[in-house]
Amino acid sequence: MKNQLSAHKSTAISRRKFLAATGGITIAITTYAFVPKNLFGKSDATKSTAPNQLTAWVRIAADGITTIYNPAAEMGQGSMTALPVIFAEELDADWSKVRIENSPIEPDIYGLGRWNGNKIMLTVGSWSVSGYFDSLRQAGAQARYVLLNSVATAWQIPLAELKTEPGVVVHAAGNRKIGYGEIAPFLIIPETIPEIPKDQLKHPSQFRLIGSVMPRWDIPAKTDGSARFAIDIQVPGMLYGVMERGNIHGSTPTLNNKEEIKALKEVVEVVDMGYGIGII
Repeated sequence: MKNQLSAHKSTAISRRKFLAATGGITIAITTYAFVPKNLFGKSDATKSTAPNQLTAWVRIAADGITTIYNPAAEMGQGSMTALPVIFAEELDADWSKVRIENSPIEPDIYGLGRWNGNKIMLTVGSWSVSGYFDSLRQAGAQARYVLLNSVATAWQIPLAELKTEPGVVVHAAGNRKIGYGEIAPFLIIPETIPEIPKDQLKHPSQFRLIGSVMPRWDIPAKTDGSARFAIDIQVPGMLYGVMERGNIHGSTPTLNNKEEIKALKEVVEVVDMGYGIGII
């Protein structure tokens, strides 16, 4: 996952980026990230100041259950928990009500950078957390702003008089509070969502989640056998493949007995991929 998240110049978000859903709230926050030059050389993403879009989705149900979509691949490093924690921190979500789902495989939306001109999603180099950190904090803060602004408008009070506690908007002066899920019926979609200045994000001393020991979201499914891995997937008529690469990095293997292999029982095809030989 990568990398340097840039400072944001303009993060105005159109009305179309925010959708009110029946019985709850679905919010898409546009955030920005850049691929580091030392990984992808002179790619356009490392030279341009135009943002690459990373869309972080959060869904808040009427009962306050908050689903955060994780754009990183969980391969044992804990990113499936760590990235939603970053977003939830600035949202001031009640972690006991947070649920985590993998984001769709849609690089144009969730891609973190570009490679050869194409947006990509990848997890690499232990950069998931550092790569998404600033961007997801901004996204969470913007989602919190939408909730606060909606309540301020509905209650006809200055937004500055409101604060949040985990999963709740609070108006101390009026001795009132409302859960995030309860805001759906009067959610107001601003025409643009302002970038939250860095000095208005939480100070580390205020963190409730970041820096805490958090149970890994993926562990229960991995220990009770309910987790699905690629090897578990079965589809009608599915074939199996294996690939042999050259013994030296960058080498191109040569196959001398292709016809002999194809003649073997149940071998469907032998594919020369340049960097390796695939057998289906």
